[in-house]
Amino acid sequence: MPIARYPKMPRQILARLHGFAGHSLQPQTPGMIESNPTTFPLSTSMRTHTCGDLDSGHVDQQVRLCGWVKNIRVLSETLVFVHLRDAYGSMQLLAEQSRMPHFTEHKRVLEELNPDTLVGVCGTVVRRPESMTNDAEKTGQIELLLDKIHVLNHTEPLPFNPYIKSNLPNEDVRLAHRYLDLRRPELQHNIRLRSKTTSAIRQFMDDNGFVDIETPMLFKSTPEGAREFLVPTRVDPGMCYALPQSPQQFKQMLMAAGFDRYYQIARCFRDEDLRADRQPEFTQIDLEMSFVTKEDIQDVVERLIQRIWRTTKQANIQVPFPRMSFAEATCKYGSDKPDTRFGLMIAQLPDLAPDEHTAAEALVIPGGVDLFTTKELAPFSDLIGNSQKNNESKLTTIHKISSNGVTGLGKSTLLSRWLAASGDALDQQQRQERVSSLLSAIPAKSGDLLFVSERSVYVTPANTTLGRIRSLAAKVLQEKGALAIPSDMYNFLWVEDFPLFTRESDDAHGKLSATHHPFTAPVESDLPLLKTDPAKVRGQHYDIVLNGVELGGGSIRVHDPNVQSYIFKDTLELSPRVQDSFSHLMTALGHGCPPHGGIALGLDRLVAILTGSASLRDVIAFPKSANGRDLFMHAPAEATKEQLAEYGMCVAAPESNSVRLPDSAHQDK
Repeated sequence: MPIARYPKMPRQILARLHGFAGHSLQPQTPGMIESNPTTFPLSTSMRTHTCGDLDSGHVDQQVRLCGWVKNIRVLSETLVFVHLRDAYGSMQLLAEQSRMPHFTEHKRVLEELNPDTLVGVCGTVVRRPESMTNDAEKTGQIELLLDKIHVLNHTEPLPFNPYIKSNLPNEDVRLAHRYLDLRRPELQHNIRLRSKTTSAIRQFMDDNGFVDIETPMLFKSTPEGAREFLVPTRVDPGMCYALPQSPQQFKQMLMAAGFDRYYQIARCFRDEDLRADRQPEFTQIDLEMSFVTKEDIQDVVERLIQRIWRTTKQANIQVPFPRMSFAEATCKYGSDKPDTRFGLMIAQLPDLAPDEHTAAEALVIPGGVDLFTTKELAPFSDLIGNSQKNNESKLTTIHKISSNGVTGLGKSTLLSRWLAASGDALDQQQRQERVSSLLSAIPAKSGDLLFVSERSVYVTPANTTLGRIRSLAAKVLQEKGALAIPSDMYNFLWVEDFPLFTRESDDAHGKLSATHHPFTAPVESDLPLLKTDPAKVRGQHYDIVLNGVELGGGSIRVHDPNVQSYIFKDTLELSPRVQDSFSHLMTALGHGCPPHGGIALGLDRLVAILTGSASLRDVIAFPKSANGRDLFMHAPAEATKEQLAEYGMCVAAPESNSVRLPDSAHQDK
């Protein structure tokens, strides 16, 4: 606040409290300090402005600043420059003997400061000499001529300098000193943009009639999602709460309660293996609506995305977003979250499929024979090997096309098997003509690199082998300058018509599990197939995808208790105990629950895209490390025997032959 509005107390006491004794704290006079209305709330009893407030319009005004000393340059016995920064910008300070009282004393203080020492300063804004201006900075036309400097907190030598990007230590060291790492301008920008994003979300939801409702953090363990974090209770030894994977069931109960439109920026927890885009605790934008179809929910989400991009990036996102079926996405792009910013489409080869349970397909890299060296093809071979081990394909081979024909026809490949099935009557010319006809249909030509693959039509992984090859090829082509993708291209996409159920094994008779979660409603026209051919039932699920990244997913829910009961008992064949764990849901559905649906968007992932961050850890203030530990707070910590005894617990040695059960279908992201 301006000096005139300081609390009423003796000026000498107020001055000494803030280290500015000897400087008058008289009410402001015309021409002294003018507060910019947009930054006025940032004024405090210790500072009149922030470093980011000041510009040439403040010349000749006396101001107070507080901040961290970034660097000090002692140019002579009579002249010292100081670079001061705070959360809002930076400012060059000038200490000059001829114009600063007690210069020798202040110079001695400055020379003894370590980087990032906190100081409060008082002085007058002056113009820089024309030869010393810096147009790249907002404050590059001015500097602060110091009258007084006061050390607010001495800083010990830092374990690393957060401002020298080229000399940062590894991530574990930075996470162990996260408060220092957060001083980096990149992370400051990320966290502030995250705040701006959540503010835009809340405003939009409020504008559209949604009610912000908090749901419990202490839930119960349920079998339909990923592995959970358990929380034991002293009240009932042997009993545990579970931290929620999502508010899925609670938000359905809120629809049964008649709230009609719910939202929450919800904290969620999953005890899963970590990677760059996964944390054990994460945040999602969660919403649910009554009396809606998926088109209603998609419309709300598209307008929300428009608001976020307009607020944070001043970009206009065109709606409605394109729609694509799961079948089309996996057949053309080899992924249920396709990146549509580039081509490299996958072609289906039904004539090469040995039976109705197998899909044969091909991917062409135009000019790939000359673009990729043998060494550069090695990662593709490794990818194929790993993908086949994970049952994403049965057989995938690489072929080079030249004017002399196609390589690999003499080996055990899908192409050679197809030719052999034509019979021994084909001579060399006929074989070549048959292959040429196939290449024309794909299409592929001399100089192209060809990947041919076969996979089960019943397995629905997130990516097929050719889908992974497509992504890797695009990355390598970008590095070579052979593929250009604009950084400001935002290709949003809805992926729909997922199979409601997925075969758990690679055959036509494998047990069915819920593709997403067991509360997703079937497509209405597919309801008769629930009893006759459930593997063909499509779910009313929809994922929103941006540039190959899944931002979130949702569905229209089952609101009929009879349909939900049939899915639990007859289709998924859940045990009576598991079915009983959903008894509260079944009861609510039978007490007048309206048709409803919703979606959850990953806030961490959304902000990572907005900021261009490679890791979610760069958009979370206090993330866990790659192995799930908090290296700053040293968590998790070992529980004492006394603490364990209080909960009726003890730690058992792990069994050497213990087997980890696979994570089942996931809930809304």
